[in-house]
Amino acid sequence: MNIHKLVLHGDIEVNCFIIEHGRECYVVDPGYEKEKITSFVNNLKLEVVGILLTHGHLDHIGAIDCLEVPVYIHEKEYGLLADDQLNGYGAYGLEKPYALAGLDIVTFDAGKIFDLGERKISVVHTPGHTGGSVCFKTGDDLVTGDTLFAGGVGRWDFPTGDLPELQRSVVALIDGQAESVGALGIIVPTVDDALEARDTARFSRYPPFGRRSAGGGS
Repeated sequence: MNIHKLVLHGDIEVNCFIIEHGRECYVVDPGYEKEKITSFVNNLKLEVVGILLTHGHLDHIGAIDCLEVPVYIHEKEYGLLADDQLNGYGAYGLEKPYALAGLDIVTFDAGKIFDLGERKISVVHTPGHTGGSVCFKTGDDLVTGDTLFAGGVGRWDFPTGDLPELQRSVVALIDGQAESVGALGIIVPTVDDALEARDTARFSRYPPFGRRSAGGGS
């Protein structure tokens, strides 16, 4: 099993992950730069079997039409993916670069297991950053989306975000890895290598939108 990281540049700089095994792969959170993603998988001669989304914010979904494969998202996150006032496009005056109607969007629940040859990718539902946020666990690696960072947690002041839920999700992640935490390789989708921490800086020019306040989540 190999996990490759691509740094993607767009309105917000983000990471995209390629989970590869046996020449097949899943692409996780393709936020921008479609050609960069397709060139990478083509150069490695990988067959992409699907796109996995940790959540539906614009910086994680901007290039989900880069490949003609199913796009998987948690069932509680589909509404955010589909509503541009919730996912950030409309609220920030940006245009979504594709139509969802032309894509194969597949929803899943927290019990979903994705097969990659004989390897497994399991879903951990981690509401808080958004209501349908998830992490993807494979072996000792955890792709955390915007739920958990090396030095903090993701924001909870966007639509469907909730601080108490985020607190419970982070505690559950820690408790769930108690037996293997020493070996766990947590993959952190942030490009701030100096801080390796929360996404506050890269979202600094993007104020909260929706009805929740920065201090709340109730």
